[in-house]
Amino acid sequence: MDGHVELIGGELVIQQFTSPLHNSVVLEIACTVYNYIISHKDSCHVFRENVALYVNELLEEDKEFYLPDVMIISDSHGISENGVHVAPIFVAEVTSEKSKIWENNIKLETYKKIGVEEYWIIDLTEKKVCKYLASKDYVPQYYYNPSSMNISVYHNLSIDLSEFMQ
Repeated sequence: MDGHVELIGGELVIQQFTSPLHNSVVLEIACTVYNYIISHKDSCHVFRENVALYVNELLEEDKEFYLPDVMIISDSHGISENGVHVAPIFVAEVTSEKSKIWENNIKLETYKKIGVEEYWIIDLTEKKVCKYLASKDYVPQYYYNPSSMNISVYHNLSIDLSEFMQ
């Protein structure tokens, strides 16, 4: 089966492709994080689209299996050939009209349950980023038309979004 396949809330979700804009935002975040990790000799790993996150194992139930747009993993022991088996410290999801409902509801609650420290939902249509931090009890922080966003799990790391949000 071709495409991006996730199991969300027990429902099989298949998306055949992403837009060039979606892909550009994902690439900007992943590359910026990757370059930061390399330059700071950090031990974390960054992955983008189509790397499996075995949420089902972390929740001990069979209703969830995700392919986050961007995730940062701090525990390299949880990375295997078939994907990631530990909770990411950071996840970014770029929404589409179809995926908004899942990312703002089911995925938000799931990421909260498994202990993701920071979760971004990037809405390119509304030019908005919603940021959730475990340290702030996942109270949503909204940023409209941000030219850049700081990743809280890393000090001094800012993602340039000016090309996509203005």
